[in-house]
Amino acid sequence: MEVKEGYRKEYLIRMPVEGRKSFVVTLPYEVVEREARKRQLTIPEFIERFQVVATYNNFEGVHYTFEEIVDG
Repeated sequence: MEVKEGYRKEYLIRMPVEGRKSFVVTLPYEVVEREARKRQLTIPEFIERFQVVATYNNFEGVHYTFEEIVDG
């Protein structure tokens, strides 16, 4: 899937902490800022209330969404 309009910036994938089976990926500041603004939250409020969810399966690449954290 090619995005024709939108924010684009390249980031390196960092090696995980020893013993973990995932990689560290950085989200652009502007993406988090936009999501917080859409929900009328400050960035610290947004980070406290939302988590990033990676979805991957039958398509090329990973799709990231933000979902509100539900207390368990």
